[in-house]
Amino acid sequence: MADVSVVALHKVKSALSAFQSDIAGISFRASTQTQKCLNVCNQEIAETQTKLSELDTEMNQLTKQIDALENQIGQALAQIQKIEEQLPLMERRIRSIELQICNLQKQLAALQAQLSETEDNERRQQIQSQIDAINQEIRSLRQEQSDLEYQIRQAEQQKAKLRQRINDMKGEKAKCEQRFAIAKKRKNQYQDKFERQKNLLTTLNSNVNAYVTATRQFEHSSESSTSQNIHAVEKCIGHIEEYLSVGL
Repeated sequence: MADVSVVALHKVKSALSAFQSDIAGISFRASTQTQKCLNVCNQEIAETQTKLSELDTEMNQLTKQIDALENQIGQALAQIQKIEEQLPLMERRIRSIELQICNLQKQLAALQAQLSETEDNERRQQIQSQIDAINQEIRSLRQEQSDLEYQIRQAEQQKAKLRQRINDMKGEKAKCEQRFAIAKKRKNQYQDKFERQKNLLTTLNSNVNAYVTATRQFEHSSESSTSQNIHAVEKCIGHIEEYLSVGL
């Protein structure tokens, strides 16, 4: 019966020793595993920060594009305004030229009538010189009128091109503003995610520290208790073996 007790005690001692071996370093292993978990969390936070930085860069670029387009639209509108200010001046000048030509044509008709009625050669030469001068002036005025009409057509075409360009830039600006709004919304979402991640990491750090501390305390108390138990079992085995030897 005593032999059986010794065998059983040896099994108990073996089990306690195995337990003691398993317990040894448990706090270190727990610390290592929790640190891996924290590293993953920190990596996710870093990725969120990178995304926030990318969105900030995108929004800054879009802001510059929008500002540049607004500036170009303003310049184009100023050009249109300048053209619209010049057009009435050119149109009034054309009407003035037409009136001048009309008056000169009346003078020309009167001089031609005088020429046909004058027989004096000297007087005819004088009248012809006046007619030639008026014809030259009429040609000059008509050339000026033609130039002004060409300038008006060119100005109208330029104004139409500017308006088309303004419409195109307004469309591009609207797209940039839409992209900016999307980027801003995404940034707000990532910012909320970032804040949640930081709060969760703070809580996780606290819980991890508490867990590692508890594991360290458990390891220490378990090692002490197990050592005491193993020592007690060894004493029992010693006593039984001593008893058996005496009995023999």
